[in-house]
Amino acid sequence: MKIIVVDDELSALNTFLPNVVDSLNVECKMFMNAPRSALEYVRINKVDAAFLDIKMPEIDGIDLAERMLDLNPEIKIVFISAYAKDEEQIRKKLNGRVAGFCHKPYRKETLSALIAGFGQKDKPEIFLKTFDAFDLFINGVAVDFSSRKAKELLALLTDARGSYVSMDTAIGNLWADKPADLGKRLYRDAVCRLRLTLKEKGAEELVTFERARTVINTGAATCDMWDFIKNGGIFSGRYMPQYDWSIITESMLEQLKNKK
Repeated sequence: MKIIVVDDELSALNTFLPNVVDSLNVECKMFMNAPRSALEYVRINKVDAAFLDIKMPEIDGIDLAERMLDLNPEIKIVFISAYAKDEEQIRKKLNGRVAGFCHKPYRKETLSALIAGFGQKDKPEIFLKTFDAFDLFINGVAVDFSSRKAKELLALLTDARGSYVSMDTAIGNLWADKPADLGKRLYRDAVCRLRLTLKEKGAEELVTFERARTVINTGAATCDMWDFIKNGGIFSGRYMPQYDWSIITESMLEQLKNKK
């Protein structure tokens, strides 16, 4: 995580750093009474959070925060001050875009809690539907894939239930009729498109991409087929019918259904 601190007091900067870097995985850059340099840094670097002194002679912290948010709407703003005052008015002026307030003298526990919170994101609710047809749902909404082969690759990974799927296996199932070199190019394209789609939807954790193999992270999602194998339930008898390779698992599910 990359954070910056902008203050006009050298003593404040000197006491801030030891309270952060000793126990947290943080890259911290200090700016002493140099708000314009801090703005330029935010413009050309991906900064996760900015700790800004409220009262500074050249540009006050609130003004500076507004300019930083214009450059990077995702940056977390924390105001630092020697006293607690007018916090509600500051929140209103910035339309609630304030991550917190930190008062001097710094307390390690307060800083640690703030920074740890910046690294937390709400995890999306991911559901993989395989019965009757394959679809990926994120927070209840079906994902529209730009590439049908990227979607089929995800279906193949879902079918593997947490086992690695090699590039050769994927090519053998998805591009069996293509020459080997073309199959490899198509595989890499599908991997790239799948990775991009998951990233756009905030679901990067669903699939781990490694050299010449991929695997689905079963702990990151729920799936009707996985649940049926584990707990039983209702199986319609149709398992991802749009994919020819799915017939092997469909047969296994049918046998399992008859036993239950």
